[in-house]
Amino acid sequence: MHPPLPPSSAAPVFAARMHALRRNLPFALLGVLLTSGLVAAALKGAVPASQLLLWIGANVLLTAARGWVAWRSWRDGGEHDVARLRRWHRQTLVGTALGGLLWGLPTAWWMLQAPLAHQMFLVIALLTMGTGAIYAYCIDLPMLYSFQVPYFAPSMLAMGLVPHPLLHVMSLAGALYLFVTLAFAHRMFRTQEDSLRLRFENLDLLKRVQQEKEAAVRSDQAKSRFLAAASHDLRQPMHALSLFVGVLRGNALPASSRALVDNIARAASAMGTLFEGLLNLSRLDAGVVVPRKQPVALDGLIEQLVLEFAPQAQARGLQLRASPGAAVVESDPALLGRIMRNLVDNAIRHTSRGGVIIGCRGVGPLAVRVEVWDSGPGIPQEEHERVFWEFHQLGNPERERSRGLGLGLAIVRRTAALLKHPLDLRSRVGRGTVFSLTLPRAQQPGPIADERGAIAATEVPEPPPPRPALVFVVDDDAPSRQGLQLLLEGWGLRVLAAVGADELLEAAAAVSGKPELIVSDYRLREHQTGIDAIDRVREEYNDDAIPALLVSGDTDPQRLIEVAQRDLPLLHKPVDPAQLKAAVTRLLGN
Repeated sequence: MHPPLPPSSAAPVFAARMHALRRNLPFALLGVLLTSGLVAAALKGAVPASQLLLWIGANVLLTAARGWVAWRSWRDGGEHDVARLRRWHRQTLVGTALGGLLWGLPTAWWMLQAPLAHQMFLVIALLTMGTGAIYAYCIDLPMLYSFQVPYFAPSMLAMGLVPHPLLHVMSLAGALYLFVTLAFAHRMFRTQEDSLRLRFENLDLLKRVQQEKEAAVRSDQAKSRFLAAASHDLRQPMHALSLFVGVLRGNALPASSRALVDNIARAASAMGTLFEGLLNLSRLDAGVVVPRKQPVALDGLIEQLVLEFAPQAQARGLQLRASPGAAVVESDPALLGRIMRNLVDNAIRHTSRGGVIIGCRGVGPLAVRVEVWDSGPGIPQEEHERVFWEFHQLGNPERERSRGLGLGLAIVRRTAALLKHPLDLRSRVGRGTVFSLTLPRAQQPGPIADERGAIAATEVPEPPPPRPALVFVVDDDAPSRQGLQLLLEGWGLRVLAAVGADELLEAAAAVSGKPELIVSDYRLREHQTGIDAIDRVREEYNDDAIPALLVSGDTDPQRLIEVAQRDLPLLHKPVDPAQLKAAVTRLLGN
């Protein structure tokens, strides 16, 4: 017993059956014409010629009518209209039943009149046509019954009425043949219907999987947009706070006030670390990070990592050791440095006793494996994939910030994939963990990997030039605009600040000289962007060479791509005053 077809697949299965029936129909109609011609030729002389001519003419007319109905129903895209297919099916059922009667009744009549030899020929003709009908109509059982029953029944009955033992046996054999062929046709029909049903169920399943995939992609995009928007809105006040703290640090303060300002600065720095992690993920997702590979000396990189993280390891009572080698690898020094810093920082944060080892070993003549070992609690096998998820942390349900934010390993994996450096994780619970990175060898030594570029430098650079350079500031957030203006003026610069390009240029009419630097927020009012503001100012002064700096709290990947296409330097809020000072100094040419 076959379950009924679900509504979602019943119509497509029916349409597919009708398509198969339509493909078979021309051959069935042609077979009717050819067989009727042979029968008429064989019965010539045994049956009145008028009957044969009338019978052939009726077959030709009915065949032409059935062909015309099919052509009319399937033209103009009718094969896609289920209602039209059902109407054609009903019309074809009528035509097929008439065709069965047109064969069954005359042959039964001739069976009663013709000599025995011609009766045997009629039996053979009936069996031939009946067998062909099975293959033509088994895709649709109503169609098969509408032909086979009126086709065979009259002749079988006629043979039973003729007073001849052989014809009686032939009548019983014909009835048995009809039963067997119909049973066989049923099995063929079920097989074909099950095949069609399975096909459309699979297609429906694939469609649902595709829909689920698209929903997941939309959900992920919505999450990214939400994080970008939330990050932007949170960065604005943090950026203003960072600028005001920078202004305070430049003033002479009592010791108690200085300690308070330092605590505020540390809190702001912790928040900035979270934003920086989100930014790195957004940049990697956006595809705006382009590796610049060159030879990198691993011994220098490992020695620098030990110097950087030794105080952090000592504060936790851990030993930080290195086993450097003289290998030189081909990689992006900044991105490789970021990977290794995240791995070492992760190892120290999650290790409470013992130590951490940084080392490298050769992997044949073409590759080198850099490894970070720790004696921490280890990672269970079922967590090996999850530890690379964003914000996923083991053994830290309280989200203690001293144990990180859960972004480091996510950044490591994506950066390693970008560089095409295989990343591997081995761990034993209670014994420790090893993260390894496989790098291709290079032939020449290179610089020490350092992810901090000129803009991102943490060291305080040389002060701005003594001349009072004019800087245009565009920011629609009042606290951020005021804080940035105070900070730049504290560095000895002339500052003209406004909420947008139009207001800025109106105020600039009363100021002599053109700006030597434009500093603009990215997202401004009335759907304007910092790029628009920079273009507006440059156009006003007819100078596309005026240096410009974008400051933004927007981490939307699309925004990052737009900025990267314009080749404008970009700082992300909250901006550390020292980082901003380095950028301003560089852009002013000193």
